[in-house]
Amino acid sequence: MDQFHTIVALLQSISSNKSAQGKEDQLRKFFSAFERHRRDRHGAREEVSIYPVLRLLLPGLDRERKAYGLREKMLADAYVRALALERTSKDGDAARLLSGRGDLSDRLVSLLRGRCTAAQSSLTVAEVNRRLDALAERAGVGVQDELSYLIEHGTPFDHRWFVRIVLRNLRLGSLSGRRILQLYDPNAPALYDTTGDLRHVVQLLEQSPAGDETVATLLAHDGSGGAFVRLGHFVRPMLCQRLELSQVGELLARHTFWLETKLDGERFQVHKDGARFRYLSRNGVDYSATFGTTAEQVDGTLTPMLTALLAETVRTVILDGEMMVFDRRTLRYRDKCDGGADVKALRAGNGELRACFCVYDVLLLNGRVLTALPYGERARLLGTLMVREQLGYVVRCRRERVRDREHLVALLNGAIDAQQEGVVLKCEDAPYQPNRRAGSGWYKIKPDYIAGLVTDFDLLILGGYYNSHRTAVNVFVVGASTEDPDGRTRRFLAVVKVSMGLSATQWTELNRSLRPHWHEPRKNAPEEEDGAIRWGRAGPPDVCIEPSASIVLQLKGSELVRSDTYAAGYTIRFPRIVAIRSDKQPDEVCTLAELEQLVGRLGKIEAAVECASQSLLGADTSRKATKLAKRHVTLEDLAPRPRAEAGGGRSRRRQLTIVTTGTGSSTSVVGEGILRGRDICVMGGIPGSAPIRELEALVCRHGGRAVANPGPGTFAIVVTGPATFKVRKYRASGRWDMVSADWLLRTTADTVHPLRLEPFRPSEMLACTEATRLALAEAYDRYGDSYTRPVSPTSFAALLRHDAGGAWRDVRLSERELILAERTLLGAGAQIRWRLFRGRCARLYLPRPAIGPPDKRNENEAETMPDLFVVEHMRAQREMLRFVRHGGRWLRDTEPGAVAYIFLPTTATGERTTSDVSRWLRTIERMQRQQREGEDELPEQKLATSKDNLVEQEDKDEVRRAIVLRTEWIGKSLERGQLCAVTEYAFNDDD
Repeated sequence: MDQFHTIVALLQSISSNKSAQGKEDQLRKFFSAFERHRRDRHGAREEVSIYPVLRLLLPGLDRERKAYGLREKMLADAYVRALALERTSKDGDAARLLSGRGDLSDRLVSLLRGRCTAAQSSLTVAEVNRRLDALAERAGVGVQDELSYLIEHGTPFDHRWFVRIVLRNLRLGSLSGRRILQLYDPNAPALYDTTGDLRHVVQLLEQSPAGDETVATLLAHDGSGGAFVRLGHFVRPMLCQRLELSQVGELLARHTFWLETKLDGERFQVHKDGARFRYLSRNGVDYSATFGTTAEQVDGTLTPMLTALLAETVRTVILDGEMMVFDRRTLRYRDKCDGGADVKALRAGNGELRACFCVYDVLLLNGRVLTALPYGERARLLGTLMVREQLGYVVRCRRERVRDREHLVALLNGAIDAQQEGVVLKCEDAPYQPNRRAGSGWYKIKPDYIAGLVTDFDLLILGGYYNSHRTAVNVFVVGASTEDPDGRTRRFLAVVKVSMGLSATQWTELNRSLRPHWHEPRKNAPEEEDGAIRWGRAGPPDVCIEPSASIVLQLKGSELVRSDTYAAGYTIRFPRIVAIRSDKQPDEVCTLAELEQLVGRLGKIEAAVECASQSLLGADTSRKATKLAKRHVTLEDLAPRPRAEAGGGRSRRRQLTIVTTGTGSSTSVVGEGILRGRDICVMGGIPGSAPIRELEALVCRHGGRAVANPGPGTFAIVVTGPATFKVRKYRASGRWDMVSADWLLRTTADTVHPLRLEPFRPSEMLACTEATRLALAEAYDRYGDSYTRPVSPTSFAALLRHDAGGAWRDVRLSERELILAERTLLGAGAQIRWRLFRGRCARLYLPRPAIGPPDKRNENEAETMPDLFVVEHMRAQREMLRFVRHGGRWLRDTEPGAVAYIFLPTTATGERTTSDVSRWLRTIERMQRQQREGEDELPEQKLATSKDNLVEQEDKDEVRRAIVLRTEWIGKSLERGQLCAVTEYAFNDDD
């Protein structure tokens, strides 16, 4: 089992097997044999593990080994040098190896026959792994020496799989890396999503005794995999599911959703362990050296500021967010297509661009894993992690609760006007599920997902790229047309490569139609052109086609981007094929002039929007991308549309059976779904009216059977509309559970748990059987609040609305009652420790720098003094934030009220400061008096004028009696856990 030829023989056998089931059976047999071998060797001096083998079978999932830095062309060139092949001959071995046609590993096998000196491979799995580690450590340097050793000790077939392992593509057909991991152990993929570490996955599974279901049980009870989240180890990020607008209505009706801006940056995780930080990209690549491992790293682009912005109580944390490029000149984020905006390549000395981390989730906090908590609770905890946000360094992603469909439309249109990529809807109850997309509770909406919202392009197929087996073209190069100045010659300019949008049948048909017309690029033509076609810097594809024999495709995308990669000077971002336009001729495609006009027209709209939002900065002309949204979203876009079958595509809809019910003349459709086998009776309003018909159709669509009248086997009666005589009659009987239509809409719209039938809730019940009543009593209190489900803002608002007496309406706690409540809830010790300044108000005075006249100040003083004052002011404001955080109230200059303290920066000195404070207090009093006098008094307010004057005079006296302290008093009091004596920190004239 430790010989490399065993792995080679397995891979050869799987590769030659044409049956997908046969491939999987071979792998299962191998894994079972290895497990028996491992258990037989248990207790030996050297324990056997399958991890070294899995590193070879799953090269794309092995994150412990660094990148090799080798592409196919570089690897082929290294073999040419290792074999000392002659390069001058155009038809020699070196030319065939470097030709780039077909699979490099297959070309290599025929070339190495007779050149490999070993009759049988002597390589072990451990030896191959050491050679691969050496290649990765040296990043491609010295590859010739490694290949020379392998040529001496390996066979041609060893080299086939060695090359494929280095290129991280084993070419096993239907067997993906994730499927191989699942065949090894059914729980392995979920563990890998959570830990991101293949070695740790193997250790967890191999350390579990045979038949032990601990891992499976933990994963079943915690779908988020929180039991296996480890600080400092990569967690595969949770993903967003694409959502059509027509599906939004049902979701909003049953769940509370929060909307966030979809940021166009790099997905990153930040792990903090004490003073050390780790930055992991979307694919688990470590970029800590770029952003900073510690705050002391001078060239770190983010960690020094992030350390200062995180709260002192945060010892360990895992943050999930987007790493953006922030433009200090325009005060906005750079898009990926703007050029020079690779956030991973920024350096600390860049005066124009810098990295900004936009955080939107927290996975772990102070040793507690939070992935199982609902999104709403995680978002609340996220708000407590930072002392403050700093634009351009660390910010929290802004979110807004979606109230209804109209509100969502307004938010979507706001995102379109702001030239944003799109929005993300997050279900308030959704846990964090690593590497989960479908049914995760996170949904992305982009303008190009909405029919008719973005501009479409009719472009001509100019060429294509073969798939890995070179059996068909799976990527098309499409382009626009242009005319020469003489008006007689039409040329075609490449615009973009596209591979998305068509069904498998449509791809097959297109390949069949175009195959007779494909030809290789002309050898004697310049690299950037081919007859009437201009390619640009991207160069020609694998095959080309004459424009007169080609086909027009209709494309859409999110942005039109200026780019010199293609000859047109523009390209489309996120292109997708909408339709095959066989009704159009090649000369009817979009022209270069039309693309330029589109950029000019939409660019003017963008500039107008940007000028309106950045009037102080002016419009930013450095943007290379033009958003393609041509109108706003309307409520009609949210209306459900009949599902149309894609031409040539396979239908994913289940086959349904028509069954005639025994009562009435109605027909019900029964199929697979969460209501399968259950009879539901819908009543209320006018029988046969639209709401009843729609609810009955909803029941049938989810596998239930809609009955006209309840019987002994009826699961529930769903009531819609006003309570009719029939509804009151069945409710009085108490024989059936009667629920409002809210339950049916909620349980059928649940995409977070799509296969679970939602239980009844007290707020939805109109009548219930004795069994249901007892079940509800065990799960809910008398107010309808669940004993086990966390309360959300939406559900809590519903509970308050059911407050019949209105006893809690307009209740405001006094300061004394607030202190008493905190002492009761937190305990006396915790209340003093965390709310030390409760009941105390204060103001902060920030003196201005005292610099002499221009003729009497030196140059160093003029430059350094203002900077020093800025630093001191920031320190003082930070101390005031600590004062507020621990229960105090910070009154600004425009806020009236009495204060107990007036704080000054610690370094404030001199008589001038005392006089300035007095003058400042008089200014505040005068401002507040003018504000009162400027307000219009109502008749009833005039009766209280004398009383207000007395209060105003008392406020003045209290302000004058306020103690003037240095901000150092706040920190010292918090360190000691009690209020320090004010005499030690009071400000005197002779300080």
